Amino acid sequence: MTVWVEGATGKAGRRVVDALTAAGVPVRAASRHPGPAHGPVTPVRFDWTDETTWAPALGDAEALFVKGLDSDVDAAKVIARLIASAPSARRVVLMSAAGVDRAPDHAPRRAVELAVRDSGLPWTVLRPNWFLQNFGEDEWVFARALRETGELYAGSGDSRVSFTDTRDLADAAVTVLTENGHDGRGYTITGPEAVTFGEVARVLAEASGRPIRHRDATPAEHQAHFAKSGRPDAWVEHMLELFELVRAGVSAPVSDDFRRLTGKAPRTLAAYAEERWRS
Repeated sequence: MTVWVEGATGKAGRRVVDALTAAGVPVRAASRHPGPAHGPVTPVRFDWTDETTWAPALGDAEALFVKGLDSDVDAAKVIARLIASAPSARRVVLMSAAGVDRAPDHAPRRAVELAVRDSGLPWTVLRPNWFLQNFGEDEWVFARALRETGELYAGSGDSRVSFTDTRDLADAAVTVLTENGHDGRGYTITGPEAVTFGEVARVLAEASGRPIRHRDATPAEHQAHFAKSGRPDAWVEHMLELFELVRAGVSAPVSDDFRRLTGKAPRTLAAYAEERWRS
């Protein structure tokens, strides 16, 4: 089986590629800026906005791992067209987000889940929570402010999040892509505990040996902060909506799905901080 991985150079996608290749699975690694070939990985150019790239990128892949377009109002239609244009595909795994199964059907991410469900292919949905790697890799979510000002910029109050390590998502993806018994199912992938952003700031500060404080930003401050990224307005609004969900408690539940899928304990915030932030 060859797996087509969309977003293969991103913080989640590249871990999925690594985990699949470690399991001996050939990968077509799709991105706008594909990296070099290595081992069983075939980098392919793919652009959601340029449908001429789709067929060459998909090739003869028999399984699809799809992530993108979660803040695009037309995402469901686009992803439905992509799946329909993959003649060799026999399975699709969607990376959605924790809590999306409880969103109204018209919400973009939920509409994508429904499009995958109705695609005619066997499907599985993985719903990870906020990624621990956002603290060190995604410039405009947390990493830049942490690096430049020592602020964990998050309008969350005392609300909690069961943060997920991207490597746990990748291990879950390998399981559902390579084993039977997961068709028509959704799994929520979280860490083993729910913590506040204030607690995250303390753990990162202890590991790094430098001051880090949680800045409980207002919605207006958040909007101004995200607007500096230069990303589309839809992305800015998407981020604001995610923090609304955090404050509503949507991101707090802890799931045992990862342990049941893989037989392993999920990685902890403390372990991530020790590994990535220790000075």
